[in-house]
Amino acid sequence: MNTRFISLLLIILPLFSFASPEKTEANLPTQFELLGSKVVITKGGMQKIMVKYNSLTRSEKHYNELLERCNSYFPYIERELLARGVPGDFKYLALQESLLDGNAVSNATPPAVGFWQFKDFTAEERGMRINRSIDERKNVVSASIGAADYLSKNYYYLGNWFYAMISYHDGLGGSKSYIKKNRLNYYNHVTINENTHPYLLHYLAHYFAFKDKVGQDDGHIVMIEFPTNGYTLKEVAKFTGQSMDILAKNNTWLYSNYIPEDKVYSVMIETKPDEINQIVASLTPYAKPRKTRARKEIFKFYSDSIQDEYPFVLPIEEGLEGEKFELALVNGVKAVILHEDMTQEELSKAIGISKGKLRKYNYEGKKDVFIKDSHYYIASLPETIPESYHIMREKETLTYIAIKYGISLKSLKKLNNIKKEGELKVGDKIYFN
Repeated sequence: MNTRFISLLLIILPLFSFASPEKTEANLPTQFELLGSKVVITKGGMQKIMVKYNSLTRSEKHYNELLERCNSYFPYIERELLARGVPGDFKYLALQESLLDGNAVSNATPPAVGFWQFKDFTAEERGMRINRSIDERKNVVSASIGAADYLSKNYYYLGNWFYAMISYHDGLGGSKSYIKKNRLNYYNHVTINENTHPYLLHYLAHYFAFKDKVGQDDGHIVMIEFPTNGYTLKEVAKFTGQSMDILAKNNTWLYSNYIPEDKVYSVMIETKPDEINQIVASLTPYAKPRKTRARKEIFKFYSDSIQDEYPFVLPIEEGLEGEKFELALVNGVKAVILHEDMTQEELSKAIGISKGKLRKYNYEGKKDVFIKDSHYYIASLPETIPESYHIMREKETLTYIAIKYGISLKSLKKLNNIKKEGELKVGDKIYFN
């Protein structure tokens, strides 16, 4: 096992610093792959795209405001899309729909509201609650679940994600009519020209304008997701030490202090990089499942929203200058962080643990060398963790996931009914409890 990662965050998603976009001249590709299709853009199509592209990038202040929202909300949106089999790049459609303003309201009758611009009846069909207490269309997680379900359903009928995108604007019937009128086929090849549906042209403008700028730096405000029910917003404020004003600003989907108990709702908490550990520590005691009046187990952190931020490392004490390692808690388990490569015998003698136990805790072979800047557990791993699940990516193994999140490999196989790692494929969910 040669690839390991160290991170300092738990359930966090960074907002980033923003470089100025190109203003009017952009060297955009005319042939590329997107949403599972080979895309070709004609000269006339590119001219139409550039009109919207330039309007998005003309004002540096406005562009940076939108980029800030992208960095704040895209990870949550993409998580829900991928979990339901929808390409993650549909997140740019949410940007197009609402400029990622949860309070956005259209001029239609009835109006479309929220991150994905749902009308009330469509939102309710997708399981969102709208009443005097809450409007889940303004909740980025709930709305993204609804949008992903809608897009996935229409893709099943239309066979192409670009056609499914048109259905988000025109409905399933409208998309079918557009396909028939323009004599489009169902193969994974899309030509974009001056007569292409404006909705697709605008999507591509948003995609090109932001795709290379999102997630380029990690030094600023952080948003933490607190999936919960059975608590009030005042209790969340008490857990975190955050003011009600800030909590209310980031959770406009709630019209009162009360958070319903019928299911898990995601509360968004704003913090600063140097306060992350403090906030996470204050939330951890409330991460354990508990019963509500609805008799449901609740509150499990969504690990798939933070898989890039694992493992969660908290140094126990700073290593002395010249020492080869320092002690830390990694995912709540005692571990060491190496400052240089060490043999198993060297580390075993240094910490007073047998080589056999070191191999057992870290699933290493007898000849493996322990690698600099990596973490190694020096205690047994738990059978479950409070996170929900991980979505498999390319080249990942179950052993890698066990080490990354700090959970017993044997238990991981049992929890997911896996006998051989060869059974796993990209996109599979690996559950932790």
